[in-house]
Amino acid sequence: MRSKKEISAWLTAVLLAAAALFAPLAAETGAGAATVTTPLLAAASAMPCNTGPASSAAPQNTPPSAPGTPEVVHVFLNSVTLRWAPATDEDGIACYYVREGTTNVATFQPAATEGTFALPWPPYGVPYEDHELHVVAVDTKGAVGPASESVTVRVHNDVIVTTSPSVPAQGACRVTYQAYPWSSGMTVNISITNTGTQPVRDWRLTFTFPDTGQQVTSGWVATWSQTGTQVTAEAPAWGKDLTAGASITIGFNGTHTGVNPTPAQFRLNGSVCA
Repeated sequence: MRSKKEISAWLTAVLLAAAALFAPLAAETGAGAATVTTPLLAAASAMPCNTGPASSAAPQNTPPSAPGTPEVVHVFLNSVTLRWAPATDEDGIACYYVREGTTNVATFQPAATEGTFALPWPPYGVPYEDHELHVVAVDTKGAVGPASESVTVRVHNDVIVTTSPSVPAQGACRVTYQAYPWSSGMTVNISITNTGTQPVRDWRLTFTFPDTGQQVTSGWVATWSQTGTQVTAEAPAWGKDLTAGASITIGFNGTHTGVNPTPAQFRLNGSVCA
């Protein structure tokens, strides 16, 4: 069994160890306490913009300079990565805002000169949407600097609604047929003009050869097909629509058996053209 002297010495050692353990915490709660900081986020991570408390007695401080014009580094689906040159400020930068108009799209820490964030998808059925983005800096006293120059980012929709081909009014189109025949062949250029006031979507031209010996062998600008004497030219993928007043010239090479008359009628999406 321990003596009173041994117990007293053991208690003294425990108390001294406890005092050494809790002394730094007590010092931090008093005047002049040390500030405990947390690690900064990675340069490309979004974060809140932490500025110092505003003081009405403090003189007006100078806002930060404008960051450099943002550069589009990468766009994948609706995820965008921008890079910009840093702003400067005598009070220090607190954060950067990426904005569209006056709306904050993303916030990045003061050391960031590149960041990745998400933009909204275009509305259902809209092929793509353009976003005009710029960057502003905020200093540690809360002053917001001027905007950088803008950059345009296009986000494409992952869901596209197909539209049915539109039918122009009767006579709201004009077709010019120019044939250059030789002994048993021909080259033909066809000009199609939308003379209506509405666009013609997914245009499709059809006509009938007067003679059974007339055949299309190859063509350009359109997708060509022939069944019997019926010929069809469908819009290419890059030129599906004919806006009001617009024209497109298509053509084909073909053969004939000695006679090569011009087709009597042309239809655009089923409507007879002039």
